[in-house]
Amino acid sequence: MKPSIRRLAALALGALALVSCGTDQPTAVPRPEASAPGAPSASLLTSITSLLSVDGLQRTTPLAAPITVSKAIGSEGGTLSIPAAGVTVVVPRGALTQPTTITMTARAGSLVAYDFAPHGITFAKPLVFTQSLKGTNASLLTAPFLQLGYYQDANLLTKTGGLVSELLGGTLDTLTWSFTAPIPHFSGYIVTCRR
Repeated sequence: MKPSIRRLAALALGALALVSCGTDQPTAVPRPEASAPGAPSASLLTSITSLLSVDGLQRTTPLAAPITVSKAIGSEGGTLSIPAAGVTVVVPRGALTQPTTITMTARAGSLVAYDFAPHGITFAKPLVFTQSLKGTNASLLTAPFLQLGYYQDANLLTKTGGLVSELLGGTLDTLTWSFTAPIPHFSGYIVTCRR
């Protein structure tokens, strides 16, 4: 990372107490489980025993309708992507033991959230979720605190966030302006910007 970007990131972290992901509500400085930008996460999965309220990353142009893609993927792995939502999920070789139809749905609206099927499936190797931050309200101040929040039921979501039972740390790539995190199992995931 270039020294000027590091300095800007340090200033951004200091200013985070004044800025959240586009809300005008006061907030405390979050204690992120995610690692610094560009560094591997020290703990990719932080288990939460009770539901946690989170604010979600917002699209600057809402999706007018849900967008769904499905693909049969076997032990060799594969990729699903929804370019209009800026999301790609890579199923690595060995994550599945038999051919399985994987479905990903980008939820309509501004909230950056996705429903996955088959519900409840667990993977031998985590899938790699990558969300482009272009066309979202992420900034250099907030992007270092992004996480992926797991929700079991879409009824736990609101227009601006929701209740999650797990938070997954990830990495920020400032060159491609994207956020990447592991997905160990399915139902739904929301990109969160603060708790």
